[in-house]
Amino acid sequence: MAAPTRRDAARNRARLVEAARRVFASDGPDAPLEKVAADAGVSRTTLHRHFASREALASAVLEENVADLEARAAALADTDDGAVVLFHHTLDVQAALPSFALVTLSDSPALGELARRTAAAFEPLLARGRAAGVVHPGVTTRHLMLALPMAMSAFAVERRDDRDALGHEAQEILHRGLFTTPPGRPPTSPP
Repeated sequence: MAAPTRRDAARNRARLVEAARRVFASDGPDAPLEKVAADAGVSRTTLHRHFASREALASAVLEENVADLEARAAALADTDDGAVVLFHHTLDVQAALPSFALVTLSDSPALGELARRTAAAFEPLLARGRAAGVVHPGVTTRHLMLALPMAMSAFAVERRDDRDALGHEAQEILHRGLFTTPPGRPPTSPP
């Protein structure tokens, strides 16, 4: 009888993470947790059984983003422009959830580990890109990790009428500072 309960718990947790992604994207990170629970089709008690705090729920959403980033980095390992492709993919993901620009700057241990994993995913791609001349010679992983919240802050601007334009402009400016290729979509398609 324990197996169905575990499957139900796993399914509820996954539903809560997906609901949080949608609700936080539309209403921001301060959206009522009741709305997340309702969107997931569970009670607020069930939400708190899985996530002790708003930060824990946000961390779960970010954890999925980082796991996706790691998988994409591995798939791009044999490409000279993998860092470019992954950089733009990361910004595209964050553009869909701009309010998390603030969360990624948190000093919590869980989010610090996600930042470390993000840097580790980019490091070999940057090294290969520098060797191929696609990444500017002096660009380090630290530079790229600083560029991510810079671009994300443009997407997090409250003025919704031109937020996307500001975000894409910031993305282009940062691209020019990090990479030698022309701004725009890199030639390698993301996996």
